Amino acid sequence: MPCKKEFPHLVQMQQKFSNRGFVVVSVHLNMGVDKDLGLSGVEKTAQSFLQKVKADFTNLILDEPEQVWMARLETGAVPTLFLFNKQNRIAQKFIDIEDQAAFEKEISELLDKP
Repeated sequence: MPCKKEFPHLVQMQQKFSNRGFVVVSVHLNMGVDKDLGLSGVEKTAQSFLQKVKADFTNLILDEPEQVWMARLETGAVPTLFLFNKQNRIAQKFIDIEDQAAFEKEISELLDKP
């Protein structure tokens, strides 16, 4: 899954930039692949993965139907990463990060802005 592939890089970005105010919040989308697990099963599976990759930031589970979060986030792709500026507005939206160096540069530049 692309989310699991990219997740360790997010953990690295949190570790690298946290001293500059960078914060990661992940949202697990309770998608069709998880529907048979039920919410407690999803929580256990997600928690196991998060511990494995040493994610020490806020992790949420969204239990809305796919069509609801797709409309609200204006995306149908996962993973989608949103970078927020210091005014809490979306500064950049990334779908499936292919260029990790460019993503890192974008984070650094955003953190440098007032």
